Amino acid sequence: MFKYHNIKQWTAVATTTMFISIILASCTKNFQKENASYSGPASATLQQLYTGIGSNLDRAADIGDWSEARWLYPITQLGAVYAASDYPFVEQQNWGLFYSNLPAMDQMITTMTTSPDSATYTNAIAMVKVLRAYEALELSNMYGDIPYSKAGKAFSGSVADLKVPYDKQQAVYLSCLSDLAWAVNHFNTNSNQFSFGSNEFLIGSGNNSIAKWKAFANSLRLRYALTMYDKDNTDAAPIIADALTKPLLSDAVNDVVGFNQTNVPSISFDIDGAGRDFFFRQESRARMGSTLWNLFSTNNNTDGSGIFDLRCKIFFEVNGDTTGKVGQDTSGGVKGKWVPYPQNPSTPISDGGDPYNNERDPGNKGWWAHKDGNLYSDYNYYWGRDGNIGGSTGACPEIFITPAEVHFLKAEAYARGAGVAQNMSQAALEYTAGVTASLTFWKNMAYNSSVWVVNKPTSATPTATEISNVLTNSKVAWNNANGLSLIYAQEWIDLFRQPWVAWTLMRRTGNATPQDQTNPAGYKQNYGNLQRYQYPADEQQLNTANWQAATGGSDLTSTKIWIAK
Repeated sequence: MFKYHNIKQWTAVATTTMFISIILASCTKNFQKENASYSGPASATLQQLYTGIGSNLDRAADIGDWSEARWLYPITQLGAVYAASDYPFVEQQNWGLFYSNLPAMDQMITTMTTSPDSATYTNAIAMVKVLRAYEALELSNMYGDIPYSKAGKAFSGSVADLKVPYDKQQAVYLSCLSDLAWAVNHFNTNSNQFSFGSNEFLIGSGNNSIAKWKAFANSLRLRYALTMYDKDNTDAAPIIADALTKPLLSDAVNDVVGFNQTNVPSISFDIDGAGRDFFFRQESRARMGSTLWNLFSTNNNTDGSGIFDLRCKIFFEVNGDTTGKVGQDTSGGVKGKWVPYPQNPSTPISDGGDPYNNERDPGNKGWWAHKDGNLYSDYNYYWGRDGNIGGSTGACPEIFITPAEVHFLKAEAYARGAGVAQNMSQAALEYTAGVTASLTFWKNMAYNSSVWVVNKPTSATPTATEISNVLTNSKVAWNNANGLSLIYAQEWIDLFRQPWVAWTLMRRTGNATPQDQTNPAGYKQNYGNLQRYQYPADEQQLNTANWQAATGGSDLTSTKIWIAK
């Protein structure tokens, strides 16, 4: 997750029941100092409001890395843990942050729309609508029905706006998709357009950036229309068809949308005990699971000779077993073995070592410190340190969406005939482009990250041989009969650092993403019944009637949300 070093986190009293967002900043840049009790909307410029939205956006739209490590990686099987988490399956901070942002977003749109020179704010309105839709839809994918159409309006002074009914997830989807369509159709390069300038934290606001904003909004349309296609193809199909005729994110590296060091030079990827570093240090049970390993390697040779996919050595690292001197090159020789943790063992298998200890940094104790007793392959140590070592550059962004995902979404649409005529040849082309884009992005990321030292790629782009090694492998090679499964598997892999999106993909396809079949009963018992997060306790206590109407009195994590099969 991220924060601006020169901005204190907005202190927000934000639930949909009693309070509205108040942005209180004790900083000197981008915010006025405001410590008085709330007595109405704070006076702030559009730039200040926009920057504040950014300070909450990433954490509000996805979840903390701590929850990814403990729950979403084993749920989606993008990773494994050698023991179930000691912490409950709970995620509520994103709820509060979204409802902190929502009043500011709504007020910004109202202010700009009703301005005498509203035509000059068209792009700015579109940007805020895109961010609001992205946040709302990602939040809804975690909880299901959420307060939306009547939420964030407590500043109106009406008592009725203090306790807000929940919108059905379908209604949230349709409203947000309408906003995204508006944005796509209204972004323009007219010279009279208001700009957030240096306060634009995601893409930028110049003419070239506006084209990317449009492609971002349209790519989100494609993602969410396909997400709801099986539940409402009447509304989804024409959106998919239209999205495919308009610009989409395409450059494998430069079109990745997310928080990065280019747009926010002072960005940090560790915030409030929920960031990358915390992911590993706080609960270091995360290991490479056998489900993903089986899509990276043709065999279980511990020397890694079966690995055919370059992403394996970017996502993960060898264990601490130095016997036999096989595995991974280091300045001190060749050590370690590639050993996946069984995805869902019938009996828990413990592991040792402290592989995510920060003393493994260069200049400290070094790469092999704390690996003794570590029997299973770990997540690459650099994921916890990327962007968190002082002065480091080229960090992987906190990703919202990648062009690789867009290619896989297009491939799915053509393979299924969703919104367009079924065309397996076109699906194959998009699938190939998706795999290539994914390989390109992840290799480029590791190459350009200054913290990456051991097993660092020697070039920024994959060679023709590296791409061919993946695309021609029997586990990846396209065939029409199995096309949809292949698309979902490769999209799932590309979502490695977005496990909340992989969770949505898994649920909306009815578990069509890769699944370990050795112990399905054990998986179901530990993870398979987790379909959603529970609402924050304040909702039941302070918004009782609406909470009751939404849950029927049973706020269960096993309840499937609307998009789920």
